[in-house]
Amino acid sequence: MTRLISIVSAFLVLVAPATVGAAGPHPNGPIVFAGASAKQGRGLWAWGPGQKGLRQITNGPRDGDPQGSPDGRWVVFTRALGTTPSGGVASVAVFRARTDGSRIVQVTSGHYDRSPSFSPSGERILFARAELGSGMARAAQLSSDEELTPEHIYSMRLDGTELQQLTTGSFSDRNPVFSPNGRVIAFERCPLNQGCHLFTMRPDGSSLRAATPQLAAWSTEPAFSPSGNRIVYARGYPGDSTSDLFTIRPDGTGARRLTGYSGHPLGGVSSPSWSPDGTRVVFQATGAKSSKLQVVRVRDRRLVATLGGPRFRQLPNWRTPTWLRR
Repeated sequence: MTRLISIVSAFLVLVAPATVGAAGPHPNGPIVFAGASAKQGRGLWAWGPGQKGLRQITNGPRDGDPQGSPDGRWVVFTRALGTTPSGGVASVAVFRARTDGSRIVQVTSGHYDRSPSFSPSGERILFARAELGSGMARAAQLSSDEELTPEHIYSMRLDGTELQQLTTGSFSDRNPVFSPNGRVIAFERCPLNQGCHLFTMRPDGSSLRAATPQLAAWSTEPAFSPSGNRIVYARGYPGDSTSDLFTIRPDGTGARRLTGYSGHPLGGVSSPSWSPDGTRVVFQATGAKSSKLQVVRVRDRRLVATLGGPRFRQLPNWRTPTWLRR
């Protein structure tokens, strides 16, 4: 219990009110993530200010990919449904829920959907969809194989209506996110059996542009800063020992390293998410026996908190964090 309290105390420092340039309530709310410890079970969990421990939001054994709404009241996430005769997952659907765990509603069905995210208004969501077909039994293991059925990006209202397909082709397009002003969508495009790179487009799918064409390394999992002037992303295969976080401008210029050093990557990094005040980034850090969440301060690239990991008696599998607005 002492260890748990010490970790909670470290987290509360991250969400305490700022003393410089703060006008009104501090925006940083809880961090929501998928997975917990062997004792606590699966589902979505939150860790935030004023909590003595974790707060469970959902209890689906295969819930993942949470993303928060702009007002901090909702999360969208994915849930694996059913099994195939070979033991794979029959389908993966997008769900929505209040951040207190109430009003859980299934939004999509009959496909393999993942990586949902909100529009700035909170009225629409983006997500990636692959049709169920050959190879999908393996794809639905919630892995990140890129050799399988192509995925395309879709947009729809939060109630599941007004479905619009935004990308086409023999690619896997996924992890779409809106810029804060709603004018640009960033996403990763993975040509089959090749590496992935970041692209941008307008909300209607037009003005497609490669944001990282000059990079040999993989570039995936984009997330806009609250101001919209930077995108954080994972360079290198997400979670691999050579992966690190970088930021760029939306036009692909001004690349900056956020973790590790040239020739000495932090490694194991994936799923970055900005704090609502734009000063920190939380990300998944995958190790040999567990995954945890780490927080890096953007100003000086210092790792300022580690949440979970071997300090817990039951090693957690914490993944895909999203930092909610208070």
